[in-house]
Amino acid sequence: MFCSVCGKQNPEGAKFCAGCGSPLEAAPAQPAAQPAAQPAPAPQTPTPAPSYTYQAQPVQNAPVVYPAAGVQTMSSTDQTLRLIAFILGIVSCVVFCWAVIPLAWLIPMTVHTWGIYKGRKNNTVAFGVCTLIFCNLIGGILLLVSTKDA
Repeated sequence: MFCSVCGKQNPEGAKFCAGCGSPLEAAPAQPAAQPAAQPAPAPQTPTPAPSYTYQAQPVQNAPVVYPAAGVQTMSSTDQTLRLIAFILGIVSCVVFCWAVIPLAWLIPMTVHTWGIYKGRKNNTVAFGVCTLIFCNLIGGILLLVSTKDA
């Protein structure tokens, strides 16, 4: 069945045109011996496509990174060295948790190492040496090997 408005072919029994939405008129029943003559489709006039304004939508579950003032940029090697130093700081805290006095400097130094890993704190020679002496030997060496920020 063809639409009398736009000429689009629609399935038999459709009430509305799939192309323009106009109500479809039921064709009069014809004898079975004579095939129903189908009218030639009316020429379609092009309709302009609707214009849409694109607005970027945030991607769900994607991390949002905001550059903050004072955040240090670092290579992936430096980031790996600093992360290992932080993990070793946590291990030192767990190992020395039986002695309360060492925790007084192990916990703040481990937290500071996390800031160095995230780029919010500067990696300095002085902190690397303090980590080497007071926290753990390998973590201090890793911080000393890593690029210095100040």
